[in-house]
Amino acid sequence: MLNKYLASTFVLIAALFCTPVHASCGTTTCSINTNWDEHGRSQPGWSADLRYSYSRADTLRSGSKKITADTNADEVENLRTINKLVALGLDYTYDENWGVMLHVPYVMRDHSHNLGPYTGTTPAGYENFNASALGDIKVVGRYRWSQDTSNHSEMGVKLGLKLNTGKKDFEWTTGGIPGEASLQPGNGSTDLITGVFWHQAQHDSDWSWFAQGILQNPIKSSATFRPGKEINLDGGTRYALSSKLSGLLQLNVQWNSTDSGTSAALTEAGESSSGGRSLSLSPGLSHTIAPDMQLYGLIQLPLYQYVNGEQLTANSSVAIGVGYRF
Repeated sequence: MLNKYLASTFVLIAALFCTPVHASCGTTTCSINTNWDEHGRSQPGWSADLRYSYSRADTLRSGSKKITADTNADEVENLRTINKLVALGLDYTYDENWGVMLHVPYVMRDHSHNLGPYTGTTPAGYENFNASALGDIKVVGRYRWSQDTSNHSEMGVKLGLKLNTGKKDFEWTTGGIPGEASLQPGNGSTDLITGVFWHQAQHDSDWSWFAQGILQNPIKSSATFRPGKEINLDGGTRYALSSKLSGLLQLNVQWNSTDSGTSAALTEAGESSSGGRSLSLSPGLSHTIAPDMQLYGLIQLPLYQYVNGEQLTANSSVAIGVGYRF
């Protein structure tokens, strides 16, 4: 029981300091944690997870406040960014201690904005950006150890890399590569990933718990664009409603520092328009359709959002997927 309180305290404290980032055009990613092999007891062997996530960033925000576009200015006004992501996760657990995970994303992004000057509220024109391609692949190893065998409590550490594999040369429909690098499926950096995680699943209880903290820090980037550091903190629980159906609930916290370089997003006043923080609640369901296969779905609802400069944010995100153990 003490471990449950410690995990809850960890998540609540984390929420005070960190929170997802939305680039100025709303290139938001769903921070829901679906690393199922880290939410339960270690089971040697292979597992796979195929997940689809969707978000529509169409709410313009400055700081924590919603704002409206300034149609009196001779500038670009972002309208919306639709982000769709199909991600394949392959996990291999060698034994009760060692494991490795491969994360392969396919990014589908659709962005549009107005172009000034305006005639009244009518813009001079529109510009669109569409990109569908492989994103940046992640390879992460882990080591875990048992804390309490009777309560099936384990914790572990992670170490890995985000690789520079995503495509970075998609153009506007009007021609030319966007100056804002974060719109592309790949951001051009190689990042070091470090983290810690914990879970508890008592054999005589319908409840299980998990908590995780991940730091992603760029260690190599292009001369024109360096993405900000990213911190993700997740905590959650699973409750068995029946032998096959479980309720899921997560608290997701994400924080990004500002991007830098000549391809980083700026406001018309020259201020940074990237990075921020958010706190979200993610309820969902998981259904076992076969002994080694489960379907799941979650919706992410922001409780608090803060952005640097002016950025598009999403009012909700959804994730659905299927997990299978070989």
